Amino acid sequence: MTRRNAREIVMQMLYEGSFHDETERERIFYDKIEEMTPEEKKNNKAVINFMESLYFGVYDHLTEIDAIIQNSATNWSFGRIVKVDLSILRLAIYELKFTDVPQKVAVNEAVEIAKVFSTEKSPKFINGILGSVIKETEA
Repeated sequence: MTRRNAREIVMQMLYEGSFHDETERERIFYDKIEEMTPEEKKNNKAVINFMESLYFGVYDHLTEIDAIIQNSATNWSFGRIVKVDLSILRLAIYELKFTDVPQKVAVNEAVEIAKVFSTEKSPKFINGILGSVIKETEA
């Protein structure tokens, strides 16, 4: 399993979590891990740890991440953002702000995930929001 696969799975868990309250977060994560075979778990320990740090990291900083999205999504109300896009943005902003993942990698991964899981307009939208976040960070 690659880090891209891990990010896609984390995005899917964040998306699922957007339909449940916070008491379901741990269940969502551990249910997804339980879907893996024992051999997959054994061969992907580092990637599972990566997934765990991303998933729970997003929720640890959710209020701050959502505020960043609201400030960067000019002309968009937070409630209008499609849940898939919101999940992708939350993951990417967590990586930009709270990890040592290079900015280019975080943005590229988010755009590529959007191409697979969201609408045809989503990659451009996500790229624009993340561009704003980076400009704000560098200012």
